Amino acid sequence: MQPECRSLTDGLCIVSEPGEWLGEGQTIIIDEKPDAVYLEPSTAIQIKIEDWTLIFDPGENKPFSVGMSFPNAKLYPQGKNVGMTIEHNEKKCDVVEGAFTDSILQSEEENGLGKNPISAFDIRFTMRCNDAPQVLYGRVKLSW
Repeated sequence: MQPECRSLTDGLCIVSEPGEWLGEGQTIIIDEKPDAVYLEPSTAIQIKIEDWTLIFDPGENKPFSVGMSFPNAKLYPQGKNVGMTIEHNEKKCDVVEGAFTDSILQSEEENGLGKNPISAFDIRFTMRCNDAPQVLYGRVKLSW
């Protein structure tokens, strides 16, 4: 994780490598509480903050478990496989290669699936967009 994102309280931190398409090679820090919901009936989480939308999906019938890493994420939705997508100002990727981890997910559960509202999360992620070599690093956090 990039140093700029380590001290994030609530919000979004993006570190985009030079030439990376979505973040345009910039470091972006948005210091406000994001909105998040489960995309029912799945375990995918959709997070919105300013002009960013992020979706993380551990895959069909998998709970979004605290501390678990989800490697080999492809473009959401992926059905039974791990999926993710990140959109910025209506720009999105057609091909995604990424990974994410959550360290403090909090919500109620029903039959092993998360339930709205989501009260806390701390998701770290990496993503390559459209087979480009540059990486988008990030962290999105909501404290309860």
